[in-house]
Amino acid sequence: MTEQFYDENMARQQEKLAGTPDMRVQRRIMLDRLDLKPGEHVLDVGSGNGIFARELLEVVSDSGRVCGVDSAEPMVRMASALCSGGRFLLGDATDLPVEDGSFDAVTASQVLCFIPDVGKALSEMFRALKAGGRLVILDSDWGSLVWNCREKALMDRVITMLTGPYADAHVPRTLSRRLVAAGFRLVDRRAFSVLNWEPNADSYSRQIVGFIKSMMAASDEFTEADWLAWDADQKN
Repeated sequence: MTEQFYDENMARQQEKLAGTPDMRVQRRIMLDRLDLKPGEHVLDVGSGNGIFARELLEVVSDSGRVCGVDSAEPMVRMASALCSGGRFLLGDATDLPVEDGSFDAVTASQVLCFIPDVGKALSEMFRALKAGGRLVILDSDWGSLVWNCREKALMDRVITMLTGPYADAHVPRTLSRRLVAAGFRLVDRRAFSVLNWEPNADSYSRQIVGFIKSMMAASDEFTEADWLAWDADQKN
């Protein structure tokens, strides 16, 4: 990636995605479960664009601290620009560049699905927490995806492509036992659903459609005719 990865246009796109009702609800649920207090120290694993870290910082205020860790250098740069009050580090979830017991709370959103060694990542989060600290995780079981379509065979290929980058597209199914094995005590488990009847401009589904279009264009497994057929199916 070049230093131009982050610019004003990219910032606007990230803010638009974060501003969709689905994403706002998701972040609000996570904030509620974290139950943060002013002055607390928070670690955001897989901090991405830094927008959630910015909201965390608003809660812990100037007396608190928010640190983000991400494995992609361009995202670290973007997060540093969008959340200037946070501290963002380049690092891996299975080898967090933080000291033992240095955080009151740790959060990880849509991260564990990418990690081959989930147990190691959870152990690292446990290490980073103070005694009695809290961990809140949000991740997707892509086996629960229901997508209305007429061209089912094509849609099945699209879903296979969409979930291809994940190490485990069904990580929530085994997460409870993995958390216990890492030393955590389970307090709560909840299902969060995203339901879009139509791909409106501000919906999560519309964002995913754009993402799928880019992936299909870059894949040798799909032709332009495949994309046109899939796109027409979404509009009917």
